Amino acid sequence: MARIILLIALGIFAWIAWQKFTASPPRQRRKLLLQWTLLAVAMVAVLLAVTGRLHWVGAAVALVLPVLGRILGWLGRHLPWLAPLIARHAQARQQESGQDTQGQSTQGTGESPLTVAEARRILDVPEGATREEILAAHRRLIQRMHPDRGGNDYLASRINAAKELLLKQL
Repeated sequence: MARIILLIALGIFAWIAWQKFTASPPRQRRKLLLQWTLLAVAMVAVLLAVTGRLHWVGAAVALVLPVLGRILGWLGRHLPWLAPLIARHAQARQQESGQDTQGQSTQGTGESPLTVAEARRILDVPEGATREEILAAHRRLIQRMHPDRGGNDYLASRINAAKELLLKQL
């Protein structure tokens, strides 16, 4: 009897998921598919826990967590090298969709164009910041993010670009 109820619930879940999937726009389908997949995995884990067969899943999670920690640690150390690649990919996607509203060419640099708002956010200065405030914020950040002091070239270049853009705006 419990299996029949479980099969009926699974059928209803699959039918609702299919209806929502076909009714959603194509851009949201990937996100919806991921959400439903995670929900299904959670339901399977609960079912395995209830039936007493979760022991192998616990061992798999115990094996995957240290590997995942190492991968995330490696990405954290090497992400500044990956940031220009990610920015280049995002810029290519913007150009494909026709949303390149900046009018600036950054094809050879691999960096996305810097707006005044982003420059203020990078240097953490208010809108009406003076020249001295901008220079002090730049000096404070570049001392921590300079490549010679453990930072990286990408962050230092973004900090320098933010300073130059804000000083031009004065």
